[in-house]
Amino acid sequence: MEKPIDSQAPAYILGVDVSKDSLDVCLATCSDGRMLHQKFHNNTSGFKRMKAWLKQQGCEAGPDTLCCMEHTGLYTRQLVHYLLARDVRVWMESALQIKRSIGMVRGKDDKVDAQRIARYALLHQQEAKCLSLSGVTLERLKDLQANRNRLIKALKSLKSTINELLQVDPVSGKTLEQVNRKAIKGLEKSKEQVEEKMQQFIEKDTELKRKYDLLTSVKGVGKVLAISLLVYTQGFTKMEDGRKLACYCGVAPFEYRSGTSVMSKTGISKFANKELKHVLHMAAMNSVRYNQELKTYFERKVGEGKSKMSVLNAVRNKLLHQVVAVVKRGTPYEVR
Repeated sequence: MEKPIDSQAPAYILGVDVSKDSLDVCLATCSDGRMLHQKFHNNTSGFKRMKAWLKQQGCEAGPDTLCCMEHTGLYTRQLVHYLLARDVRVWMESALQIKRSIGMVRGKDDKVDAQRIARYALLHQQEAKCLSLSGVTLERLKDLQANRNRLIKALKSLKSTINELLQVDPVSGKTLEQVNRKAIKGLEKSKEQVEEKMQQFIEKDTELKRKYDLLTSVKGVGKVLAISLLVYTQGFTKMEDGRKLACYCGVAPFEYRSGTSVMSKTGISKFANKELKHVLHMAAMNSVRYNQELKTYFERKVGEGKSKMSVLNAVRNKLLHQVVAVVKRGTPYEVR
C-alpha cells in the first residue's frame, strides 16, 4: 500500500540494489550530494550491520531517510519489513522506470546500480510513493490468497476425477472416493483456516478493515472479491478510477474499427488479470440472482434483446464502479 512522500524533505537517501544473497547500498546526503557505497548480506545480520554503518555516517535510518529500491519479488521482502519497522520511508520503484530515466548506459554491476538508484531517488524524491505498514498486511494477504487458490485447484482436481470415474466405473470411483476422503476433508479444513487467517489480518489493520467494510457494503461483493480487490489495487492506492480497474479486470468494452473496412463488434480485451476476472464474474452471477437492483437491470436488458453475456459484463462493470465510488466517498453503499 503506497502513500505520497511526506512534505518534509529527507536528509538522506539510500539506493539499494537487492540480490538473493547481498545488498549493495549507496548512501546519498541530500545537502551536498555526497555518495558512499557499502555491501551487506541480505539477512537480519546484514541489516544490523547496515544500520551500524549508516549511523557511523551520521544517518540514523529513521523518518529522515528515504530508501529507494527496485521490485525484485521475495528478495526485498525482509529488508522492507525491517526498514518500515524503523520508520524509514521505503519507495519501491519500477526497474524499467529507473532505466528509462537514466538513458543509454554501458556496463553494469551491483555497485553502479545502487548509485544509479540513489541518484534517481535524489532527483525524483518529490514523486516518491512510499509504502505504509498496510503494505506488509497486503503482502501477507496475497500469499494466503495464492495458497487458497492452490487448495481450491487441488480440491477441484480430486473431486472432478472421482465424479468422472463414478459415471463410467462406479466400483473404482467409490474406491477413489474412499481413499481420498481424508485428503479432501484436510484440504477443505486448510482452506477454511486460510480464510480465517485472512480475516484476522484484515481485522488487525484499521485502514484495510475500513475499506473492506466499505467494499462488502455493496451487495454482491463478498469477502473473496473484497480481499482480491484490496490486494491487486494495493488497498486502492492504485487504479482508483473505475474505468482503469475495469480494464485491469478485462471487462471494459473497446471498439475495434479502422476506416471503413474494419468494423468489428465492440468487445473486451484479452489482456487482463484472469484470476480477478473470474472472482468478479462469480460475484456478478450472484448479484443478478440476489441483488434486486441488478437483477431488475439484468432482466430488463435481456428483455430488450441484449445477449446475456453482454448484460452480465455490464453488471460486472457496475459492481466495479460501485466499489470505487464507496471507497472514494468513504461511506457504505446505499440502495436508491
